[in-house]
Amino acid sequence: MRSHRGFTLIEVVVIVAVLTALTAFLMPTLAAMVVSDNERETREQAEEIFRAIYGDPARGEFGYLGDMGRLPASLDELVTQTTTQGGTQTAWHTTSHVGGVGRGWRGPYLTRGDALSDLFRDAWGQTLSYSSSSGQITSGGPDGQTSTKDDIVYPVQTPVQTTGTIIVTVIVNEIPQPTGLTVTVYSTTNGDEDTTPDSKSTATLGTGVPFRFDDVPHGTSAIVASHTSGSTTVTRTVTIDVAAGTQVSRTIIMKTSASVSM
Repeated sequence: MRSHRGFTLIEVVVIVAVLTALTAFLMPTLAAMVVSDNERETREQAEEIFRAIYGDPARGEFGYLGDMGRLPASLDELVTQTTTQGGTQTAWHTTSHVGGVGRGWRGPYLTRGDALSDLFRDAWGQTLSYSSSSGQITSGGPDGQTSTKDDIVYPVQTPVQTTGTIIVTVIVNEIPQPTGLTVTVYSTTNGDEDTTPDSKSTATLGTGVPFRFDDVPHGTSAIVASHTSGSTTVTRTVTIDVAAGTQVSRTIIMKTSASVSM
């Protein structure tokens, strides 16, 4: 029969020493991997939250900003209707809007399975910081403290742009920008149609010059072109999508039986 023996005390000491050395050698690497994974997860989380705010303009989606015409006052507004300066946020609707453009809150804009208490916590369990003025989302990173060198910030550029520009040219009976022309842009302000829309006319700007509308809120706007010649008025309404930080041009062609001149 073969005899079976256990480890000697010296062998046990050697094995423990080797395992201790390996652990000491691998710990920094393992710790760095954990930090790297947490940073990646937190960055992806911040990007997802920002997409809820900004949408995906390439797909015709403009997120909370497009629906409400402003950045959220807090991240909670992305998942629940809250009370703001204008009162309870109006739900998504098209009633009484020029061009039937939908406006208002139609969240939740985040659909992750996390509980609300965890939805805006980073991978270290710390609450994300959000600036309603710059639009930036910030994690304190590994040290849990904001305004330090290991912060994770998205988007990096600040402040986040929330408006774009529309250039409108109206051609009436093959004449561009004639006399008697007025163009009005209806956009979103605090979840509803702006009660004081931006309006321009050839009577004040001169003929032949395209109309430029700056500071048009991110999202869908309605353009109303109206031309009057004598007792004849012709009006046309079109909608246009404007992504923040971009310039969009639109040409509107109109026909009228009345005479048109520059």
